[in-house]
Amino acid sequence: MKIAILHHDLEAPEPKFKELFEEQGAFVSFFDIRDVSEKDLLSFDLVFNRVYSSVASRDFKSLSKTLKLIKSLEKKGIRCVNSYTASLADYNKYKLYKKLKLNGINTPPTIFVCSRRDIKKNSEKAIKEFGFPLVVKRNCGGKSYEVTKVYSLKELIDTLDKMFDLAKKQSYKSGFIIQKFIQSNREHDCRVAVVEGNFLYSYARSFISRNSKDKWMASTSGGSIEMNYTANKSEREIAIQANKAIGASFSESDVIMTKKGPYVIEVNPTAGYFVDSLDDIERMQMIISAILNKSKSEVNFAESGMVLFNKVIKNIFWY
Repeated sequence: MKIAILHHDLEAPEPKFKELFEEQGAFVSFFDIRDVSEKDLLSFDLVFNRVYSSVASRDFKSLSKTLKLIKSLEKKGIRCVNSYTASLADYNKYKLYKKLKLNGINTPPTIFVCSRRDIKKNSEKAIKEFGFPLVVKRNCGGKSYEVTKVYSLKELIDTLDKMFDLAKKQSYKSGFIIQKFIQSNREHDCRVAVVEGNFLYSYARSFISRNSKDKWMASTSGGSIEMNYTANKSEREIAIQANKAIGASFSESDVIMTKKGPYVIEVNPTAGYFVDSLDDIERMQMIISAILNKSKSEVNFAESGMVLFNKVIKNIFWY
């Protein structure tokens, strides 16, 4: 099997993914999204998208190119992991929110702030509908970059003003979101991995504090401690529903438990991994095995269909 790994700046997980794919007999090539063209990828069986949403802060246009490329490749019958719809949800948190809401999945109510002129109006709307505290974050971003909690109208407006100032410097053009803060009834979240609609693994992350004394946010890159944790039935089910809602082959959902049951905070189709962590290496191996098994079954199905077709044609000409 020929696999193309699509990336931006090459980070540690990508060479490891290449190594693990090759251990399974695959032929793997790297392609930098900034240089690649569609014709470079047409001979591959699978395009593995590892262009992170966090790229938005330094090269937003590359995310737009990634989406356009994946959409075109899928139309030509090339399997992409993840799909165009999953990658779109990865790069646009407001679209993710709408997908989850449409499918009846518990997730924080969200308001999109498209431009600076919308700040005051949408801030007042969020306060009226959600109350305080509120969570503000980039509509496109990752690794907990520019995620903060606010407690007043002035703080909310000032925060968004500063965010738009920085966005202009970075040529970031995807806006920001204001979310209702959902209180967890535990001291950790649960990250639940789903592949091809099936539960794969789970673990917990401790909450850390940011812009407040209380601990409310889970982020391994921000300092959360990962812990062994087996997701319960409701956590597994909501993660599977979220995976299906965005059309992902693979995703990791951030789930918190509340008095009203589980809530999906985010869905990550392009999760990051630490290559010095045995747990993460094992998770990467599980992902690869599931992806390759899916591709093999599709090939076997196609081959059996061709055999049947040939038999039918032969019988027609025989008679």
